[in-house]
Amino acid sequence: MQVRDETTEGMPRQEADDLGDRIHVCVGASCNNNCIFCMEDDREDRFDRVGAQTASDVRRMIEANRGVHEILFTSGEPTLTPDLPQYLKWASDAGYRVVGVISNGRRFAYEPYIRQLLDAGMNNVIVSIHGHERRIHDALVRTRGAFAQTLKGLANLDGLRGVYRFRIQTSTVVNRRNLPHMKEFCRLMATLDIDQHVFNVMMPDGRGEEFFDRLMPRYSEVAEAFKLIVPALDPGFLRRVTLVDIPYCATEGLPDSVRGYVERYFHYEPEGSFEQRSKGLSRSVGAADDDELFVKGSLAGERTDFTRVTRTYQESFVKEKRAECGSCRYDDLCRGVWKPYLARFGWDELAPVIDEPRAPSTQ
Repeated sequence: MQVRDETTEGMPRQEADDLGDRIHVCVGASCNNNCIFCMEDDREDRFDRVGAQTASDVRRMIEANRGVHEILFTSGEPTLTPDLPQYLKWASDAGYRVVGVISNGRRFAYEPYIRQLLDAGMNNVIVSIHGHERRIHDALVRTRGAFAQTLKGLANLDGLRGVYRFRIQTSTVVNRRNLPHMKEFCRLMATLDIDQHVFNVMMPDGRGEEFFDRLMPRYSEVAEAFKLIVPALDPGFLRRVTLVDIPYCATEGLPDSVRGYVERYFHYEPEGSFEQRSKGLSRSVGAADDDELFVKGSLAGERTDFTRVTRTYQESFVKEKRAECGSCRYDDLCRGVWKPYLARFGWDELAPVIDEPRAPSTQ
């Protein structure tokens, strides 16, 4: 959910700018897509990490965070997890206001399965779809037939809006292959009753870094493409569009309502898992801040203990700022620029946005 913040000209922000406002619970040990830009490039590592937790551990994570606004079940493909309906019910019973699932949407092609999840308490659905046609989407997820199932899943969700109360969001990874077709994608999405369309600029991490030269557009190219698309969109549809994972300085000139917030959340990993993956990496963004803001304790599990890790802390290893960023009006919001992006393209297209001097008051 988004709210407006007057200090940033009405740009959308997460409902509460609090690291503890949203929890991701990783329950998908495997995935039936094989996305070329997936940040979780090591499928065996993901299987081991998620497989290390039991259903009892998931319940502990849910119960330990009562009072958090939103819970999302994610990682891999959560709908492949037989216990997902039970997890949703536990979360709903625990009082989370938003109980959601992040999915590729393929199992939603079967309406009875959606009803099972909705009956269990799901009231927020985020479906990943990366193209307006089979050729683009199936190639990006490297799975034949995925587009047809995902689109059918969205249609089924749309058809259930009159029976259940829930929110639908699409998530689209913007890359070189689909960027030229965003107008066609928006035209397709406009045929469905969807609450929000989030366009995530590809993150150069995992496979996104491996296939960087093939897939990664410049931020300036993304911004220019959206500047051309926005005027042609119906105002009602435009209100649902959000562009994220791109530095704010690169999106000057786009409507503030389109320039999305930096999502903040935390999740649990087996103790020592994140430390092992980040071994040899140095922190930059937020490195001077109190670590209490980044990692908040641990959770005793059935077979192993878990560390609570925030996205902010994770990104402090893979993003960076330069001294000039301190003068930018968006410095407090921005988490920096991906290091692999800067290694290829440098800082030339990114400049701090300095507020124009205010005219002297006549009163």
